[in-house]
Amino acid sequence: MAESRVRLLSVTLFAALLVLGVALLVFLPTAESVEVIAFSVLITLASLVSAPTPSGQRIRLGIGPAVAASLLLEDPLAVVAAFSLGMATTWLTIRMLGDASGDRHGGFLAETVALAVYGIVAVVMLDSLAEGPILEGWQGLIAVTAGGLAWFLTRAIVEALIGLERADLSARYLWLLALEDWAAVVSVFAAGALFGLTLPVMGLWAVPVSLMPYLFTHVALQQYASTRVTYGQTIRALAQIPEAAGLAPRGHSIRTADLAVAVAKEMGLHPHVVSDVDYAAAMHDVGRITLSEPAILKAGYTDEDLARWGAQIIAEAPYLSRVAFIVEEQHRPYRTPGVERDPDVPIESKIIKVASAYDQAVNEMSMPPVEALETIHQGSAYEFDPLVARSLRRVLVHRREVPV
Repeated sequence: MAESRVRLLSVTLFAALLVLGVALLVFLPTAESVEVIAFSVLITLASLVSAPTPSGQRIRLGIGPAVAASLLLEDPLAVVAAFSLGMATTWLTIRMLGDASGDRHGGFLAETVALAVYGIVAVVMLDSLAEGPILEGWQGLIAVTAGGLAWFLTRAIVEALIGLERADLSARYLWLLALEDWAAVVSVFAAGALFGLTLPVMGLWAVPVSLMPYLFTHVALQQYASTRVTYGQTIRALAQIPEAAGLAPRGHSIRTADLAVAVAKEMGLHPHVVSDVDYAAAMHDVGRITLSEPAILKAGYTDEDLARWGAQIIAEAPYLSRVAFIVEEQHRPYRTPGVERDPDVPIESKIIKVASAYDQAVNEMSMPPVEALETIHQGSAYEFDPLVARSLRRVLVHRREVPV
């Protein structure tokens, strides 16, 4: 139901943009109409290209030509026409290509609304600064900066509001996730502004001048994204060593990580914290490697021992010191008798404790999901944090594993 509402809004917005763009194009002079069409084509072509962002998502590059259009088109109506036609043809082209890039209707809504806000702020700023003492180039730079900030915040807000349509994602998490993309956004806006400010002076040389700085940023973002993926794959491979040795249940680490990440997102934790949950949940059983030692089996061990040994192994990588602490604390109850809540137990450890217990109940004890969830709720007096247990239930309801 939520996805259908977003899809309906997306289709409605596409139709409105198309009608508005065509109507304005009819009333504009011929010379301006040609410029509008040219910029709308550039916006569409650029929107078909996306760049990786620090959040792990991708950002479409259509805003670059849109920024240039706001600086080079003198008539505000021409700017509106270029934006409208550009986004409408972008929507149509993406749908015709079968959405191979993974773009969703929600992304189109967020970027279109943000572009409209950018256009309003930039045009108003340019108009208000036109009669002032500030030089023309600085006027454009100030207008783009103000409009870019408005675009960035609006896009984050709309994505967060769209997230309210999904029961398994927190609007706070989506808001914080969108804010992580500021570096990629700045590079795209800078390229568009540089092109718009240098084209009247440099002609076609403005193209390489504006693109070169962005290309360096694009390569850096691409390498960061590739490194991040490789890093995650390496952690997951290491996490499966105990399973490959028969010292831990097959698939338990991956299932626990998947569920723990879903709960962390539903609770609205910061994206950096969600990443820590992902890594810690994947490696929460790595301490079982020590069970290959006969001396340890003979002396005996507890779950706390396994967690501590696992944390010691993980802590060998200084970058994972926080993850090691989370793993070490995973078996502690969320509170002790007489204490309302133990502040020393991190929320990440509480999430992993609940996710691991649920997976063990379902896949090792063969409990039905409803019964496993009820076991978690029964243990919420001391062992399991009730806030995490309730979040787990909402995630499972969204996944249709348990009834509403």
